[in-house]
Amino acid sequence: MKFQIEEDKVVDLLRSILKINTENPPGNERPVAHLLGDYLRPLGFDIQYYESEPQRTSLLAVLRGEGGGRSLLMNGHTDIGPIGEGWSVDPLGGVIKDGKIYGRGTGDMKSGIAAMACAAEAVVKSDLKRSGDLYLAFVADESSGGHKGSGYLIKNAEIKADMGIICEPSGGHIGIAHRGVVWVRLTLIGKSGQAARPLSGINAISHAAKVINAIDNQLPKILQNKTHPLLPSPTYNFGIIQGGIKTNVIAGQCDLTIDRRTLPGESTSYVLGEIEQIASNALKGSNVQLQVKYDMVVEASEISEESQVVNECKKAAKDVLGMDPVIGGAGGFTDAHWFTNDLGIPCCIFGPWYLHLDEGSVSDIPDEFNYIEDIIKGTEVYAQLIGNIIGA
Repeated sequence: MKFQIEEDKVVDLLRSILKINTENPPGNERPVAHLLGDYLRPLGFDIQYYESEPQRTSLLAVLRGEGGGRSLLMNGHTDIGPIGEGWSVDPLGGVIKDGKIYGRGTGDMKSGIAAMACAAEAVVKSDLKRSGDLYLAFVADESSGGHKGSGYLIKNAEIKADMGIICEPSGGHIGIAHRGVVWVRLTLIGKSGQAARPLSGINAISHAAKVINAIDNQLPKILQNKTHPLLPSPTYNFGIIQGGIKTNVIAGQCDLTIDRRTLPGESTSYVLGEIEQIASNALKGSNVQLQVKYDMVVEASEISEESQVVNECKKAAKDVLGMDPVIGGAGGFTDAHWFTNDLGIPCCIFGPWYLHLDEGSVSDIPDEFNYIEDIIKGTEVYAQLIGNIIGA
């Protein structure tokens, strides 16, 4: 069955979402959740809002079938990363020019949100008899780990789906794995003193420099030996360093944060121990105390290439785009692990747009944009996918 996509509605809905600032932090995803709830309720969806904190709202919209069929979960996050500087257009304007739509989140991932909703609308308005249920999860906080979004949702909502799609942009590829992350915090405690009397204290910042050098010298050699057939090797990044209280006071404490990307099978305790060992060796004989803990963890996730959901994505892409999707993985983290690892719902990452990557459409940069043609094609793929799975 071919589903009719109302192209103007897709663009109008996307523009409405882009104009709402959901930069995370702080997030403020509530207006987008309610906009989408108001859009989907007249189509027959049951609407439930889940608010982990004030303004940090996720929406679960459920379209019930007649029973006895397969059910599908589709997940998309409504928050965006930092808008940043250097834009030549309004990052919240939804500017349309030369077949492109501009705005922070056009790629990551408000195009996916609009495609999810409008694809579902096309299925509802078709003659398709539905036996399975459709769950649309529009969630907060993904770009900071998802604990206040999908993590909160799975603990408080009842989701009984046979398979799931994380609607992140994938260029039409099907991602069956993603890396995780541990945000590691090292706290070095020295001794405060007077800058005019260097021996009166132990400078924690100076010792943090030794730790940074040791990690830079040793950790890359360790990580490059960790491999996965679909994912990049683990990586790390020094994110924040904070220490001292005044220029003429010896810094008694310094905090250093590290983003450590993980592969499936790497535990948080192992990651912490690996970094702690390097840092401790760098501080030997210094009388500096070291504390190592994590601020945030996202688990890596992986499903089989033979999973039913992967086959359904292949079929929908073939039917609509005439392409055979490549099987791959995501170097960044997604919300897939919440549903795959915690609920046992096999989820893949499938965003069938950004088909013009060679022409420069990328996310998370100034003047982020997406091709409208690609978004419409992605919506058509999603409609076909939904219909194939929940149809009687």
